[in-house]
Amino acid sequence: MRSSPVTLEILTHRLTAVVEEMAETIRRTSFSVFVKQTADFGTCLVTPRGEVFAAPRTISGNLMIGIPAATAIASLAPYAPGDVGISNDPDGTGGLVTHLPDVWLWAPLYAEGRIIAYAFSFVHASDIGGDVPGSISWHHTDIHQEGLLIPPAKLREGGRLNEALLRTAVANTRVPEENRGDIEAQLAGLATAQRRIDEITATFGAAAVTDAVEDLLDEAERRATGILRGFGDGSHRFVDYVEGLRAEGRPAGTGEVLVPPTRLAVELTLTDGRPHLSFQGTSPQVAEAINLPTGGEPGHYMLVFALVNYLVSRDPGIPYNSGLVRAVTADLPPGSIVNPGPGATCGVRAAVFFRIMDCVLGCLAQAAPDAALATGSGAVAIATVAHTDPTTGRRHVAVGQPLTGGSGGRPGLDGLHGTSYTGGWLRNVPNELLEQDVPVLVEEYRYRPDSAGPGRHPGGAGIVLQLRALADGVTLAVRGMERLEFQPWGVAGGLPGAPGRAVLNPGTPGERELGRVNVLELAAGDVLRVETAGGGGLGDPAERPAADVARDQARGLLTEDAARRAYDVDAAPTRAGRGLFDVGPARRAHEARWPPPLQERLIAALDALPPARRPAAYRRAYLAAERAAGTGPITDAFLAAALRAVIDQKETRS
Repeated sequence: MRSSPVTLEILTHRLTAVVEEMAETIRRTSFSVFVKQTADFGTCLVTPRGEVFAAPRTISGNLMIGIPAATAIASLAPYAPGDVGISNDPDGTGGLVTHLPDVWLWAPLYAEGRIIAYAFSFVHASDIGGDVPGSISWHHTDIHQEGLLIPPAKLREGGRLNEALLRTAVANTRVPEENRGDIEAQLAGLATAQRRIDEITATFGAAAVTDAVEDLLDEAERRATGILRGFGDGSHRFVDYVEGLRAEGRPAGTGEVLVPPTRLAVELTLTDGRPHLSFQGTSPQVAEAINLPTGGEPGHYMLVFALVNYLVSRDPGIPYNSGLVRAVTADLPPGSIVNPGPGATCGVRAAVFFRIMDCVLGCLAQAAPDAALATGSGAVAIATVAHTDPTTGRRHVAVGQPLTGGSGGRPGLDGLHGTSYTGGWLRNVPNELLEQDVPVLVEEYRYRPDSAGPGRHPGGAGIVLQLRALADGVTLAVRGMERLEFQPWGVAGGLPGAPGRAVLNPGTPGERELGRVNVLELAAGDVLRVETAGGGGLGDPAERPAADVARDQARGLLTEDAARRAYDVDAAPTRAGRGLFDVGPARRAHEARWPPPLQERLIAALDALPPARRPAAYRRAYLAAERAAGTGPITDAFLAAALRAVIDQKETRS
């Protein structure tokens, strides 16, 4: 250890205070509801080589651990005092940016005439241009549909603002004033970081600070490997799916599958406490906007988030920095959904991010069954409402709610209602603010009855949001809706949570099940009802005390009929034999039709193709096998014929 224990303890708290003050500065001075209320933004301090050594614990997005900052830093070198970088380009920043609405700024921090660190921050812009309000749509197949792309550039150089760049950046969005205000809030946050670093180094000296940073990173790595060493050595594998366009790709009454689900396969191998994540068997990048640009970085923050949360929950005092993921190695197949090629559409990459967290939880449940968690709703559906101001004619975009669902049942505890471990850092928005900004009336916003997966410790309830359009031309996007088909799984006898759903004009002759909502235009009087998934249950429902069941009924979380079906001890034998996980009937049916080994054969066969060719080939081969099989299971013969038709017939010509 380079630092004395006393100095290290003091600097730990001082550096954490810097990033939390940065975050509070951004929150208080930002313009958009999405930053000020929902808190979809982040701050951190980074070493010159790109490791995060300080990140907030109590405010803003807590997913900064493992950001790959080195490429962004190098892209604008050399630096001078007063320089500030800006970008929202996934490829240009090596996976620091993962979709275009996240606008990142960074600045060198100087002490004693040299750079000792960098301050980074991002805000999620409510709109960054593109062809839909809010800039995010599952249907995007070209990154230029997704909005304005800002390659790494210096927004400030030597303290002088590049006003032309800033004006261009905000002019190409639907909410220029909000975006400019949020960027200026970030600039204020970066200035706060330099001011506080000046104060710290004036007291302790630059060398003491850099020594403490290295000690903190080493300590986090040591304690993280110590926790994971307790699992013993071994490999654990879990597979899950993103429904994506499949959830809206079934014409009414036909049952025909037009789009395959996206497969996420994660194998966690632990060797002396050092984790390796293999994504072999994961779908190739797809022609949907759910690709996750990681730059091939093994400890990427959107791959390791569940692992980081697990470590912090086991050791709350562990240093919160990228030392937690230093030991992580990964196999990220190039051209896959988790390591796509340049220009991959990525607006809804959070769908894959959330499903990776579920897969990692599944691996950890196998490594330590006694500490297993059931999965939560597995999605955060951001409701965005847009309309044209009848007086000014300007398009206005407002964020409604980040709609997550319930969390899974926990060892010794029930799941949390209306929030999840995966997306719980996002805060809800007061409905009055939405009604003030756009012509809608929120008729319901509450917990969803009968949505929690039953168990000894049931999952948390999902959410109901019902709103009515008060004018024509209200455009509503609920991006990120998932778990409409494949339910949040239960563990150790617990049952899956209810899947989500969306309904237009419920209770009327024109009622229509929508599946997953992408972009929907409402007329005056139209009602949209969104119900998010409940969390999976943990443990046999027959073991839940009757008093707890009665309490759930009294609170309106469980109806009498649902309680009778779920907690009847006579039903327990019918649930036996499903192993550690109960993934629900829809997923069991899918894997009966598409046995996992055949899914992996299909994915492996596409490795011979250039990454740009894989999305179309994957879809065509999948559908060809589906149609050949009719109503029966997919066989080796059906898949081989489909692959010959798609690949051998010159999918590779160009």
